[in-house]
Order: sequence, then C-alpha cells, then structure tokens
Amino acid sequence: MPSLRVRRGAVALLALAVVYLIAAQVGRGRLPDRIWMGAHYVENVQLLPTWHSLAEEGAFLLESGILLDSVLVSSGRVFIGLLLGSLAGIVLGLLTGWGTRVESLADPWVTLFRFTPALALLPLYVVWFGYGEASKVLLIATNVAVITLLGAHHGVRAVPRVYLDAAASLGASRWLRFRKIVLPASFPSIFNSVRVAAGLAWVTIVVAELIDARMPSLGYLLALSGAYPRVPTMLIGIATVGALVLVFDLLALLLHARATRWMGRAG
Repeated sequence: MPSLRVRRGAVALLALAVVYLIAAQVGRGRLPDRIWMGAHYVENVQLLPTWHSLAEEGAFLLESGILLDSVLVSSGRVFIGLLLGSLAGIVLGLLTGWGTRVESLADPWVTLFRFTPALALLPLYVVWFGYGEASKVLLIATNVAVITLLGAHHGVRAVPRVYLDAAASLGASRWLRFRKIVLPASFPSIFNSVRVAAGLAWVTIVVAELIDARMPSLGYLLALSGAYPRVPTMLIGIATVGALVLVFDLLALLLHARATRWMGRAG
C-alpha cells in the first residue's frame, strides 16, 4: 500500500506538471504582459512562466545561495517552533484529557487561540517579544500547540473506559494506568496532530517572517516576489515550501511508525 500511494502521488504530480506546461505554452504571447498594481501598470509580468523561465530563475536562486539559505533559515525556525509547540501542546493535552479540572481551566484559552489567525497575533507578539527570532518562533509554536493539544486531549478521551476499569480492578494505581494504558493508546492521535501541526507551521512561517522581514527567509522571498511582481520566483518559492511540507510530513510518518510499531505486532 505505501508503494502504491507513492506511485499514485508521483503520477498526480507529473500530470500537474504536464498540464501546467501545456497551459504555459498555450498562453505564451496571448496573456497580457502588464498588470495594474496600485496607481500604475507593471510591465513584463509573466502570468504563466514557461519551464525555461522557471529554470533560469531557479538556477539564479540556487547559484546566488538565496534559495538554499532561505530554506535553512526557515526550516530551522519551523523545526524549533514545531518542537516547542508540540511539547507544550502534548503535555497540556494529556493533562486536560486526564483531569477534568485542568480541562475547565484551559478550555477558554484553547478556544481563544484556536480560532485566532496567526496574522491577528502578529502585532501583539512583536510588542511582547520584539522583532527578533523569539517572536517568529513563538508565533509558530502557539499555532502548533493548539493543534497538538487537541490531538492529545482527544487521544486520551478516546481510550476505552473498560481498559481503565479493568486495570483499576487489578490494583493498578492512577499513574500506572496513565503510563501503561492511556499514554500508548493516545499515541496515534498525538502523532496525527503533529502531522497536521507541521503543515500549519509552514503556513505560519510565511506570516511570521514578515516580522522584521529580511533575507534569507522563504516568507520574505515570497513577499518580495509579490511586491515587484516576479511570478517565477513566486512559483519556485511555493514549490519549495510544498516540498518542505512533504519532507516534514514524511518525517512525522516515520516517527509515528517507530513509536507505534508495537501496534502492528499486537494486531
């Protein structure tokens, strides 16, 4: 099944590339080469860049080191934010799922941050944490923590009550029940939430890197390409972010398979 899904995914990506190639060639010379931005027209805008234009832009970004440096800087911020947010969210989710009192205290805060977009928190984090790395990383960690908290919470609540009652009848303490039953049983839900949070972290990084925006960073590269505008740079930046999301998702899948490998043997 995994190999079949990989082949289907590769075919889908290849089909998308072919469709874009056809659309770019058909639209070449037919699409307008200037657009209205603000109070003036911008000339020589490629709405659908050909593969030749994308290759030239990609070669420039790689040779200049802009793309590689941006990937390294943004990946580091996402990794740190994902790690901090996951640790905080999982711990709080386990506590709220296991203790009713903790849940009642944390629920208003979770609801607040759950439905608050990252862009709305941006000015507040700048005031609180300044223009440095802390505000960028903590903005990512906040969005990640909410997702992993919900995943851990629902994972704990999904544990069948009969398992806990059977362990209690055999004399298991509350801590032993949590460590031997609740924690392993909630692993799938926790790691699924980490996968979702990894994708959300890459969505947030584009917003977070607008704080004191400067090179190198993928967020600023996308913002800069939209200001001029340079569509080839936009497409390469979007494709790079998509590839990084895929890499982080695969790492989360490997971690999930490693942490829950005992489930397959039990089945």
